[in-house]
Amino acid sequence: MEFLRLLAAIHDRLSRAGFAIAAVVLMVMTISYCFEVVSRYFFNSPTIWASPLVSYGLCASIFLALPDLARQGAHVSIDLHDQLVSPKVGALLLTATRLVSGFACFVGALITGAQMLSEYRMDVWTNTYLPIPKWWLFIVISYGLLSACLYFFRQAFGDLPQPSPEPANQESMAK
Repeated sequence: MEFLRLLAAIHDRLSRAGFAIAAVVLMVMTISYCFEVVSRYFFNSPTIWASPLVSYGLCASIFLALPDLARQGAHVSIDLHDQLVSPKVGALLLTATRLVSGFACFVGALITGAQMLSEYRMDVWTNTYLPIPKWWLFIVISYGLLSACLYFFRQAFGDLPQPSPEPANQESMAK
């Protein structure tokens, strides 16, 4: 169980780091877009890099933030059933929803992962003024979906068991 707790802690740290990176990417996107507007409309000199950068950044920011949002339960949810069913049925529905969500994210991660491998093998690049290999985008999407999948399953199956209390050492027993 200690190994699973360690993996869960690493997963949590990676998700928080991904969220922080997503926030920085969002800041870069905002600055780039503002620069583009000023450059285009005030200096009549549009950039060729701002639009693709914002597009790539949007993809990265969404799928880097997704795991931490799933970790916190901060994603979109509809909790109407809380008013309509008993707490026991509500808990059952929540678990079922988490399992279905985890499965959907897993399938999405498989599909985008397979596409990422295909794009990598065929050396496909984006068709913009700032071309990048397409697999760079697909790997971020696959990561976000797979990590969110793990959170939904972790939540569906409950927290990891807490360690049992350590037996008192011999010195404390002697006192």
